[in-house]
This record gives sequence, C-alpha cells and structure tokens, in this order.
Amino acid sequence: MVELMQNTRSIRLTRAVLLLPALIAHPACSDEPQSRVANSMIATAAVESATAGNLAQDIIARVGDQAIAFGELNTMLNSSAMVGLSVPALGTPERYQVILTLLDKTISANLLYLDAKQQGVDRRMPYTVDMARFEDAILVSMYKSRELIGDIPVSDEEIQSFFKKHISPDTEFSDDVKLAIEAKIRQQKLKAREAGLREQLRAGVKITVDEGRVSPEHDSKRSDDEVVATIDGAQIRWSDIKTQMRGADTHASHAEFYVDRATERMKRLQKAIDYRVMVEKARAAGYTRDPEFARRTAEYRKTRLINVHREALARGWTPTDDELLSYFREHRDQISVPEARKVQMVVVKTKDEAQKIKARIERGDITMYQAAEKYSLDPRAKQTLGDMGWVTHGTGFPELDDFTFALEPDTVGGPVKSPAGWHLVKVLDVRDAQFESLDDAGARKRTFRMYMQEKLNNYVVDLRKHQFKVAVYDDALTGQVQKQADYIAALNEKAVQKGSVTEKRAKDLQKWIGTQPQ
Repeated sequence: MVELMQNTRSIRLTRAVLLLPALIAHPACSDEPQSRVANSMIATAAVESATAGNLAQDIIARVGDQAIAFGELNTMLNSSAMVGLSVPALGTPERYQVILTLLDKTISANLLYLDAKQQGVDRRMPYTVDMARFEDAILVSMYKSRELIGDIPVSDEEIQSFFKKHISPDTEFSDDVKLAIEAKIRQQKLKAREAGLREQLRAGVKITVDEGRVSPEHDSKRSDDEVVATIDGAQIRWSDIKTQMRGADTHASHAEFYVDRATERMKRLQKAIDYRVMVEKARAAGYTRDPEFARRTAEYRKTRLINVHREALARGWTPTDDELLSYFREHRDQISVPEARKVQMVVVKTKDEAQKIKARIERGDITMYQAAEKYSLDPRAKQTLGDMGWVTHGTGFPELDDFTFALEPDTVGGPVKSPAGWHLVKVLDVRDAQFESLDDAGARKRTFRMYMQEKLNNYVVDLRKHQFKVAVYDDALTGQVQKQADYIAALNEKAVQKGSVTEKRAKDLQKWIGTQPQ
C-alpha cells in the first residue's frame, strides 16, 4: 500500500509538471561553454558509481564490468514496444524466447558501450555537449517540480464539488473519473500560480538585457560573440540563443532568421534566461548529487553514448558504389523479392477430361471453383476450391511452373501435364518482383541497410571474441524464468480456490448476465 501511495504521488507530481505551460524553452545553444562540458564529464563518473551501487541482485550476465539484471530485461520488455519483439505472457515458453532475444541485444549494446568508452567517445563532442544539454533539462525539470511548483494539493471535498457541479449525474464516480477531475483542478491551481513564477525564480538574480542587439534590425551587423544579456555577470552571447530565434511559426523576412518580430524574439530570450537561471540554481542547490538526477541521466548517458558511437562507426563503413553493387550481386537472393502469383488449379487424371472441364468453364456452365470442388484429384480441393495461394517461380513442377508464370491473369490455361496429372490453371492475382536492380531506389536502400547491419554485426562479434569478456549465467537465467512461471502458477491455483476474487467476479458476471434481457 505504501508503494502504491508513493507511485500515485509520483504520477500526480509528473502530471503537475506536464501541465505547466512552457515557462522556459530549452536553449539549443550552438556553442556550449567549456565549463558546461566539463561538468558533464565530471558527472559521468559519479552517475556510473551511483548506478553500480543500485544494481539488482538478479544478475544473469556480465559484459566486461557491466552487469545485466533479469529485471532490466523485463522492464524494457514491459515498458515499451521492442522492434521485432512481441510481449508474451509471464511464465510462458514464448516469453523465455523473447527474453533470450532481448538479452542478446543488450549484450551487443553493452559491447558497443564499452568500446565507445575505450575509444574515448565519452570525452568528445558532440557527446559531451549533448549530455550537458540533457543534464540541464533534468535539472530544470527537478527545479520546477521542487522549487517552483511543489506538490499542489487537491482535497476530496474539491473533487466531489467539481463532480457535482460539472459532471453528468449519470456518470459513475470511478477511479479514472476521480483522477481526471484531480488533474483538472490541479491544472487550474497551477494556472493561478503562473503569474508569480518568473518573479519568484528571478528573485535575487541580477539580469540585464540588450534589446537592441536582439532586434531584427541588428541582424546584418551582429556577430556570434555579441553579448545580448547577462545573468549575475555571466554572459549570454548571440551564439547561445540564435537557434531559438529560428522557427516556422512566423513569416520570414530574413534569409537566416524566420522570427522577424522583436517582441517574439524578446519572449524567447526571456525563456532562455529563465532556463539558465533554473539550471544554475539547481546546480548551486546540489541537485547534480541527487540520486534522482543520477537515476534519470544514467540510462540516457549510456544509450546516447552507444548511439553516437554507432553513428560514427557507420560513417566509416559507408560503401562506395562499386562495393554496394558487389554486395547486391552476392546477396541478390536475400534482397530481391521475386514475382509471386496467386494460383487456382484443377487437376484430373486425363487430358481429355481436363479439356471437357475447361470447355464447360469457358461456356459459363460452371466456375473454376465448382470444377475444383467436384472434379479435382487434390484431396484438399473441397475446402480450398483449388486455391493454391501465392507461389513463386521454381517452387513447383518445372513444366507446370514455367506455364503458370507465362499465363495471362484471369484466363484458364491448360491442360498441362505433371507427375500429379493434368492441370487447368488460373492466375487470380500477380505481385510484381521487387528490388531486382540496384538502379531501383528501394533496392539500393534495402541493400545499404543489409550491408551496414552486417558490418555492425561483424564488429560486435569481434568485440565479443577479442575485446571484452561476456559471461551468461544460464542457471541464474533459468532460475529467474522459473520464478516467474511458479508465480503465475500460484496465482492461477489461487484463482480457482473457493472464495477467491476470481470466483467472486465470475459469480457477479453470471448474475449480471442473468439480469439482462434475452
């Protein structure tokens, strides 16, 4: 119950933060001060140390010094859709297979992570700049929720009053309705606080703004190094905020900057100042040492480093036209999609019988479906009515195969002899061949993806063989999977016991059904 209450409070706080109109916009600075980047690098070690201390005890694998916990895989599987992976029920063999697939992906990701650190990618731009920006965003989020907004209380009396005043009397007062009303009331209270937020934030901070240097009229003379504002003496240069001055929300009158209204520029500059003030106040308050900060940045830090490293590797693997063509020729069978035809057939013993049936079909006496059902030797014909589904060239008897792929659609062809008998053939539909030539844009894209994926796979395999030790603890993995299976089995057993919640719900359902009009 305590955990549920804590989770509920967390959800409510998150909602309150999300409901706050954008007082501050994230400044996408083109040039980060070196101190910001240094802070990001220093934070790396602290965050990784904090994360290592909180690892779960269900370790099922290790990649170098990186531990992989069973709980991590379950969290990834349950919290978001994994590309190419379904989410089977707990305790099922299908779930185990998906866990194995996800474990393999996680091992590969950790190998790339360790390789990136070994190569010093975490000390290079753009990674350090990107992490500094992300950390700022987390600090701002924490500062907003803790210092500016806080926990906005909503009483049961307020919820009941809102329900009676604004909700239809026929509406059931369910938990979902209660939460929706609570969020609405909190939003209204938050809106009432907005007016004083900026004043509260900037209290004790000396801010100067040079409006002339921000105005559109100054664009032709301004340099990136021009100071447009200061915060307690710290300078904000045009290069720090010029990206924020771009946008398609207003008509463009300047080749580079789309926001051509001075008032809009000042509005965006003020948001950037608010953002910077919150970052600095959060740092001064020690938020970078807060466990929440470590938790929220740790996952992104690792994921982002992997992505930056993978992108850099991919740039080095980009094939020449000749290399791509050679790869296409070697892997044509895997890349190209052959023509496919949806085919209907009637097969009988003699040529004479086949010709008579064909004549009746052409006169309109019977349909191909009726002929297949009544005369075909195929034992499945009564169910399939001769429909063979989609076939590709080379999958049937050679003489029948060649004939089928030369036949015009919607015409009855034959008779054609095969070891099975004499066939009448009709092509119901045709799917054209795809990706047959590298001149085709789709084929080139498909080939490029396969080429790059193969390069990445080979690179990861080499890391696993020669660079970093990988250990998978089979007994631990099997034990964790068995725990899940036992847990589900226990729940199922409990559900069928007399007096269980499941039994009560079933009885209530039966009672409800019995009261419904037949």
